[in-house]
Amino acid sequence: MQPATPPWILEARIRFGDRIRDARREADLTQDQLAELAGIHRTTLQDTEAGKTDPKFSLILRLARALRLPARDLMP
Repeated sequence: MQPATPPWILEARIRFGDRIRDARREADLTQDQLAELAGIHRTTLQDTEAGKTDPKFSLILRLARALRLPARDLMP
């Protein structure tokens, strides 16, 4: 059995998702559009924006590239 995820990680996921959502809206993109640009499924993006997933580094890089932002700007 895996140990419970610490609250600070859960909070960071939510902040990360908020940053993705804000950047997407700033770029005037829908979830479908950003998902297509990043080469991911829309449900992956939805879960990421909602803070439901622990994003892999490759996902962070895909989203940053699609949003034309440095990956560090998306980090909480």
